[in-house]
Amino acid sequence: MVERSRQFPHIQLKLTTQGIAAPAPGGGKKNPQTAANLSDRWGHGSRLKSSVESLISYWQDTEEKRKEEEKPPLPEKVIPIILQIDPNAFDAEELRKYGIEVIAELENGYIVGASAGDTEEFSELQKKIDKFIKQERGGNKVAEIWEIIDGARRPEYILSPELLNHWNQIKDEQIYIVDVGVACVGTKSQLPNCPERNQGDSDENYAKRINNWINKRDLTYQQWDDIKSQREDELKNFVTSHPYHGEILSIVDGNIPKSAELSDSFSCRIQISGKGLKDLVLNFPYIFDVSEPDEFAEIIQREGLSDAAPPAFQLEAPESNAPKVCVIDSGIQERHSLLKAAIDSQNSRSWVPGKTDETADYVGNGGHGTRVAGAVLYPSNIPRSGKEKAVCWIQNARVLDDKCQLPKQLFPPNLLSEVVEFYNGQTGTRIFNHSITGAVPCRTQYMSAWAAGIDNLTWQKDILLIVPVGNLPIDSKIGTTRLSVKDHLSANRLYPDYLLEDSCRIANPAQSFQALTVGSISLSQKDKPSAFSCSGLGIWETIKPEVVEYGGDLVKDESIPPNITYPKNVCPELVRSTLNGGPAVAADNVGTSFAAPKVSHIAASLAAELPDETCLLYRALIVQSARWPEWAIADEVNKLHVIRQIGYGIPNLERALGNFPNRITLITRGERFIKARQAHVYQVKLPKELRSQGEELEILVEVTLSYKAQPRRTRRNRRKYLSTWLDWECSKRGEDPKLFLARILKEYDAPEDAEKGESIFKWTLGKQNNHGIIKDVSRSAGTLQKDWTVVRSFELTEAFCIAVVGHEGWNNDPDATVPYSLVVSFEATKANIPIYASLVEAQVELEVEQQVEIKS
Repeated sequence: MVERSRQFPHIQLKLTTQGIAAPAPGGGKKNPQTAANLSDRWGHGSRLKSSVESLISYWQDTEEKRKEEEKPPLPEKVIPIILQIDPNAFDAEELRKYGIEVIAELENGYIVGASAGDTEEFSELQKKIDKFIKQERGGNKVAEIWEIIDGARRPEYILSPELLNHWNQIKDEQIYIVDVGVACVGTKSQLPNCPERNQGDSDENYAKRINNWINKRDLTYQQWDDIKSQREDELKNFVTSHPYHGEILSIVDGNIPKSAELSDSFSCRIQISGKGLKDLVLNFPYIFDVSEPDEFAEIIQREGLSDAAPPAFQLEAPESNAPKVCVIDSGIQERHSLLKAAIDSQNSRSWVPGKTDETADYVGNGGHGTRVAGAVLYPSNIPRSGKEKAVCWIQNARVLDDKCQLPKQLFPPNLLSEVVEFYNGQTGTRIFNHSITGAVPCRTQYMSAWAAGIDNLTWQKDILLIVPVGNLPIDSKIGTTRLSVKDHLSANRLYPDYLLEDSCRIANPAQSFQALTVGSISLSQKDKPSAFSCSGLGIWETIKPEVVEYGGDLVKDESIPPNITYPKNVCPELVRSTLNGGPAVAADNVGTSFAAPKVSHIAASLAAELPDETCLLYRALIVQSARWPEWAIADEVNKLHVIRQIGYGIPNLERALGNFPNRITLITRGERFIKARQAHVYQVKLPKELRSQGEELEILVEVTLSYKAQPRRTRRNRRKYLSTWLDWECSKRGEDPKLFLARILKEYDAPEDAEKGESIFKWTLGKQNNHGIIKDVSRSAGTLQKDWTVVRSFELTEAFCIAVVGHEGWNNDPDATVPYSLVVSFEATKANIPIYASLVEAQVELEVEQQVEIKS
């Protein structure tokens, strides 16, 4: 495989031209609700005014009662508020001008907010409403504030589904453990706008204005830090107050760790009485997310049935500079004959409380982390004889106890940060296999603290975390939201259709935007989704899982209800811990936990072959190599269901590493950075002999964009969750790079549903929902965007261009950039038609032409 990658290596994709879109024009069609409010100023204004007065009155009564009942004090002059605004016309950040801090921005224009503590009880909002009623200047935007909502509904906007389901059963004296998210950007949720150069501005004057802006920007960052510190203290004082018997469990040296902080919020795990929990949710103004800690549920292993004698095969140590894969799991049996040569034992660590000196895998019936580590080294079958050099070093980060549970004292964002800091900081580790998920479906409202923690670590460092989608329980449901396989079959839901139910949605933290998420398929059922493998789509309609690997399957009999088992012939062969007896190798367990490390093997192979490239490129090449199996491409199969169940398909090591005579892959090398409103155009020159082959030659075209951005948890859509978001677009017929760039910049602010002309291709997914062959899904929702199509060679034009386009997210700093990798492949669907050499030659000609053009 390495020889193949060196014989037909990936070649560089060249940046041809770039540009920046002009500032967006104002205006636009008014929403009917906003228009109706403008037509009824007195009625709408009076309703808002009445709501504000009722809210203030209620809060004043509440404050009096708190004093009488000796409840802990709340932040002074800060009143929680929930309102709905016109989601398209009203920028939520503008609420600061109304004396309202945005705590969380939700779907459909709903805002969880709080009055700014430095103003008198919504006085600015009341002034704006009065101006609106009197038709005075500065009041018209009030028409876009649609409703102010009763504060008693606050729990439904900030509680997790599981917690909301039993909210009315919370008992005052019972002690609860919950994870909370606290917003902390204040009313300055964005940086001040960078000054634009005015006509006639001298260099000296413009430089002075820019320097003033830089000073204001730095001051804003300092204010955000100060607000965080203040709100941490306010939360600690509230939780630990005498009536509530509370404690912040994730505290270190008296402080909430930096690892639990994002740019807009911090998260922590607390213990508090039911009475205190109710008060916190209803009245602490800066809370935007409250959920119960994840429970963990692996499929229970049965006793191994394979031969007890270990194979005679000998694993040899990898090269000293080989990549390292950190296995974050239940520990590893490091002296196992099939693993020991590849174990970086000097850096083994345990984070399990009270067991920090024990790094072995104590999980019964063959372990868990040991199996995962084995699957990184042996992604297919385990050799029985001979010898082979390991592709990577395995590092052992034990975080699960002997019951395969994550102890409650370990708050996942803090834990992951410590693990990554240790291994990336001390040994340069970049690949982390994280085969741990929660038991219930992930939330679709906010990105969880766990998933956002992964996204933030990935933003800060050049790392790749590979996570599974999670497993369905076999026999018994978990909580109220996760039904078992038997539950679905008993309700007459057939396989694989039941995998599309909400109760089968991927588990936390598989929804992470910047992790690579892996589902499971069955070897025995010709690559169909495993009966236990959770499905997408992910949060905000992202494609999850991105890829799938073999994790085993289940078998049912004909009884009612059916008995469900996993005999040896449907289980993957795995290395097995022998600490509690049993064989060294067994096919006795199934799960998505064992699919993920097979993808980690591909990532390690890429890191070995391309050590100087970024993890963004590894992630892109893994997805670029993925293909749907034969059953998925049949005409009668619902392709949206396929995307939800297996994502982009099964990755292939050979395609990820290199090419074939009939296939070529072009990649961006090194770090490429782009700003909002900027476009980078890449050109691939297609040789004439390829374009003149007639109707018989079909070409598969694949494009994958992989990027990362800084997350903010308090914003509930991907365009505000990310600091900057990207998408890509393909040129039309006859467009050279300059014409293509000009069109991209001209259409930058056009509505998404605007007609933008004919592309060269009909893509499978499309840039927006319903633009591709598959409806109700798009390639652009996440940070990993693949699309593909098959075209006749005569449909191709000489100048094939791809534009990567940056868009403003929550960060309005004009200098803010995000990194990306872009991968483009062309493959003749008939393997006997070579295209590699001619395409390589064409790119050399293109480079010469560009150099001549630059000189002239």
